[in-house]
Amino acid sequence: MGKGSQFLLLLWKNLTLLKRTPVRTFFQISMPLLFITILVLLRALVVKDEHRPNITYTAFDINQLPPLNEDYPTKWKMAFTPNTTNVKRVMAMVANQLSLEVEGFQSEETMVKALVSEEQNGDKHSNVMFLGGIVFNKTLDSRDVIYKIRLSSSSKKKKKNPYVFELPGPRGGNSTHGGPPDYFGEGFLSLQHAVDFAIIKFKGNIEDLNATVSVKRFPYPDYIHDPFILVIQGSLPLLLMLSLVFTALNIVRDIVYEKEKKLKESMKMMGLSGWLHWLAWFTKYFIFLLITMGLATIFFTVKYNDNGQCP
Repeated sequence: MGKGSQFLLLLWKNLTLLKRTPVRTFFQISMPLLFITILVLLRALVVKDEHRPNITYTAFDINQLPPLNEDYPTKWKMAFTPNTTNVKRVMAMVANQLSLEVEGFQSEETMVKALVSEEQNGDKHSNVMFLGGIVFNKTLDSRDVIYKIRLSSSSKKKKKNPYVFELPGPRGGNSTHGGPPDYFGEGFLSLQHAVDFAIIKFKGNIEDLNATVSVKRFPYPDYIHDPFILVIQGSLPLLLMLSLVFTALNIVRDIVYEKEKKLKESMKMMGLSGWLHWLAWFTKYFIFLLITMGLATIFFTVKYNDNGQCP
């Protein structure tokens, strides 16, 4: 018997087994469609909002540190390294502009150990605490001055209503300063601005730099605020798993049952190839899922109402 005839015979065998279990066969096709129908009903019943207009934000000043959490100290201290004369002069300008204290360290490693130790063991109700550290990687006498600002990995502001999923629209849409990671609220923008101005004054030997810098968020275009996105983010993975779990269980059941009854070994003794046996199983369940996904595609593409349609 040729390979084609063997393959057709295996398909006939699988079809005969399906006819003997009509209830199980019905549920294998209908269960995925049931959960897909739930998704369609959610789409049809959850009404979207109208277009939200574009959002433009006003500029804000970064010359001073923003007010931080009331549980933290009334005055901040900034660490820096290396503890050289020129760096001290620059950091003194930063301290004067931002109204904070500064403390120098000989190396970055020593500075980081001090910052981590205070964050883990320090008293948050102390009058003065480290806000972070600034590391100058090159001397200030060089043409290119490279530095990095090292702040705490944990937010210093109280977070309200944190969301697991991203929401439609701009992040922190009501905030002029922007949403997480909140570069202004954590003090990063003010520190960067103060250090840059201090370096300019030092390199140019300028007493007072008469310049004002303000920043603002990028505008956000108009968008559709669709609550269905929030619904589907939490329910889609669960519905997909539940829709296919019965099919997966039946695949395992059929293969294990065939091995238990030694049917596969009997067919191999009669000349059946192993790859042909697995191809027949694959074809059977491929046809099952092809029917299900074809019907699901029809459900998803049919327009029931105006929900989800852009005006």
